[in-house]
Amino acid sequence: MPRRVDPLQRRREVAEALLRVVDAEGLDAASIPRIARELGATTGLVQTYFRSKDELLLFAFDHLADLVNERVDAALADTAHEGIDERLLRSMSVLASADEDEQDGEGRIWLAFLARAAFHPVLRERHVAGAEMIRVRCQHAFEVARSLGQVDAALDPRDEAVALAAFADGIALQRALEPDLVTKEAARRMLRRHIGRIFTTP
Repeated sequence: MPRRVDPLQRRREVAEALLRVVDAEGLDAASIPRIARELGATTGLVQTYFRSKDELLLFAFDHLADLVNERVDAALADTAHEGIDERLLRSMSVLASADEDEQDGEGRIWLAFLARAAFHPVLRERHVAGAEMIRVRCQHAFEVARSLGQVDAALDPRDEAVALAAFADGIALQRALEPDLVTKEAARRMLRRHIGRIFTTP
């Protein structure tokens, strides 16, 4: 009997082939025929699971975001032996493409999708929704830290969350464009200094 194919798993495989093409050649090169070659399949198979390149791009973006968000969730998880500042450092390292599980090229792929999102309303909406989810979680972390007296009582958790996420995004941009200058280690040092200043109470 023929092996039963899991449609969701196959869609993920196609999406991962797209991400590999984007990493190597850029988003413009990610045509259906090129993705099919990367997958070792026919264009017909790719089109069985995605009706258009745009549908595939959106699915691949969501797939990449899910992988990153899983690492952010793990980093922010409450543990008995880590403080809020350390959890924020680990989660922002994920966003800055500086965590230990970050794959080579992930930052470049993120940058390619970000550039497309500036002119693609649906992609932009999804990017903004994901970014807001991260900011809300950081805001909550700052609220807890403030209630415990770990940060200045006058700190605005929302403003600080937005600023921290923007700082991490800036590092991610430099990591994508100048990885030899802004290494993972350098990125984590900058994040540690930034977060350390916030958690230094007067």
